[in-house]
Amino acid sequence: MTQAVTLHPSRIGCPSLPGTMKGIVQSMGGVEEAHVRYDDRSLDVTFDDTKTSVTAIIKKIGEEMGLAMEVAREHGARKEGNVSETCPM
Repeated sequence: MTQAVTLHPSRIGCPSLPGTMKGIVQSMGGVEEAHVRYDDRSLDVTFDDTKTSVTAIIKKIGEEMGLAMEVAREHGARKEGNVSETCPM
């Protein structure tokens, strides 16, 4: 079944991060679409939950980029608060 989730990375200030993160997520089996919203500091992911999971997506981003992710309660929700804009690269 298709699921959609909005994830908020621990940081997304570096201009190269959105493209890298999107590429990593889209390379995963079961991910149908990934869209980075730089201004909102978020990543929208649509995926087939019979092939992958939110946990697997978060784990993959963490392993590849060293980023922690926060899951929004609903697709498209905006995280309140300050997100670090420090480039980790």
